Amino acid sequence: MSIYPKNFAREQLLVTLAYGFFLACTSVMLWGGYLQFLIDHEHSSELFMVEFFVRSSAFPVALLTAGILAYKYPKARLWRSPLVALGFFLVGAVLVMLDQAGAVSLSWLLPFVGACFGLGSGLMFCALQEVVAAQKVYSAGIVVFAAAGVSALLFFAAEALPKQAAPWVLMFVLAPVTVVLTSVAQRSVPQTHPMFETIPAQRRDRCREAAAELWRPLLCVAFSAFIVGVVRIGSVTGGGLLGQTNASNMVGLLVACIALLASWRYLYERVTLMRLYQILFPLTATAFLLLPLLEGGFRQVVLSLVFSIFSVTSSLMVVSCGRTARNQALPPVLVYGIFAGIVYLCSLLGSVVGLLVGAGRNVGLAELSVVALVAVYLLSLAMVAPRRKQGRKATEALQTEVSSLHSDEADLSDIVKARCAAVVERYGLSPRESDVLELLARGRDVPYIAEELVISKNTVRSHAKNIFAKTGVHSRQELIDLVESSEV
Repeated sequence: MSIYPKNFAREQLLVTLAYGFFLACTSVMLWGGYLQFLIDHEHSSELFMVEFFVRSSAFPVALLTAGILAYKYPKARLWRSPLVALGFFLVGAVLVMLDQAGAVSLSWLLPFVGACFGLGSGLMFCALQEVVAAQKVYSAGIVVFAAAGVSALLFFAAEALPKQAAPWVLMFVLAPVTVVLTSVAQRSVPQTHPMFETIPAQRRDRCREAAAELWRPLLCVAFSAFIVGVVRIGSVTGGGLLGQTNASNMVGLLVACIALLASWRYLYERVTLMRLYQILFPLTATAFLLLPLLEGGFRQVVLSLVFSIFSVTSSLMVVSCGRTARNQALPPVLVYGIFAGIVYLCSLLGSVVGLLVGAGRNVGLAELSVVALVAVYLLSLAMVAPRRKQGRKATEALQTEVSSLHSDEADLSDIVKARCAAVVERYGLSPRESDVLELLARGRDVPYIAEELVISKNTVRSHAKNIFAKTGVHSRQELIDLVESSEV
């Protein structure tokens, strides 16, 4: 059975290429690959360190700023335009080119270059998130995972070029192509979902629901990002280490692409995203604990494992944020900007911790082991405590609802009707779709609904398909879950 949905259309292919091209570009711009040009020039290691932290700070700042602006000014488009991101990219790339030509010396302008690449990358990710979230959840997963594979293949193809040519190709060819593809995708992908019309400041209840839904996944992804931050700090001052780190990152993306594409249909239908995060957490912790113990080829294998796990969690982060934006009818940039901004702030924190304990100078075992154990311990507490609290609340709510249902069966009908009405209002369903939704939520099958509403079975299926598209669900069980989670 094919992993691709039957209606995997031109828009999805366009978004896949745009996302994949940009992920390849990040190896040079966001993750510092362009610094390999400058290692042999008269730039001090301290200057490279400053550039690293400026770039690593500018990226989450751009994400958080975009998220906050999406909350306050959801209709404004300038700050999430791919053209604005391209402007930042070109300013940084031109300065690097002038430095190579000897026309100018970057000297203390190098942190400014890092800031341009960090800010541009943050804005570009937000623009891409908007077109990804416009897809249904299952299709969005295929798009993101396939894009990871495209980016890895492009990176290794660029690496086959002459050493001095690869970064130029990524900065001056792929980056503009990415912006063009993203701009075309924004115009091609229909933005008919209510999330593109919601004013978040007027629906703070949905913002709170989104925070509750994403809290624990955020912890898992942030922990993976923290580990990656510790690893990246060691590549700041050495060109060879920098290339090795980026190669490990791309190997991780390729592995994540293959694993997720191969298992996505099964995972989507049978495993919740939260469960996936719980499975990945011990793998992440194990890799972190092994990292200071290994050297040479074994260490490189573990580095690839670290980046593979982060690639998986960050890909799931994109899908999770898109799903939450659809479920809560919130602007995608708001959800992703805040979520990803916090994640990459944790990556920055990991780099600071790695620098303080000496990870960047290959001082390793004792210090990194302590950091790993403390991080694992704190995250374990954070993962367990909220769940128990929510578990007690869920149990009390269930007991209350069960006793209510036993006392009066008519209440169940009222509850379902009210929750369906909330879904209808949130997603803008038509009156006939509302009728079909209510019967589906009550567990009725297609023949029963057709007979009850005096319409054909094909008409029922057509209405159900429209309901799935508008609400962003992929199965009847997901639709029931959506109805049950709606506040009356």
